Amino acid sequence: MATRLTLNITGMECPNCAMTLERMEDTLPGVLRAEASYRKAQLVVEYDPQKIDEARIRAEVERLGYRAV
Repeated sequence: MATRLTLNITGMECPNCAMTLERMEDTLPGVLRAEASYRKAQLVVEYDPQKIDEARIRAEVERLGYRAV
């Protein structure tokens, strides 16, 4: 069963920033869907908790140059 996580993101300033975060669904095993909105400064991630955890998702956000608050 998938888990849904909504994060408020700082540092997102344009649609390209949102697309960068959305690529997590292609690069992180266990991430089923990633949808970002730079206008809302939000990232919604659906993931398989048996394959990845919230801490790893937050770490990836930071690695990409943004901050989850």
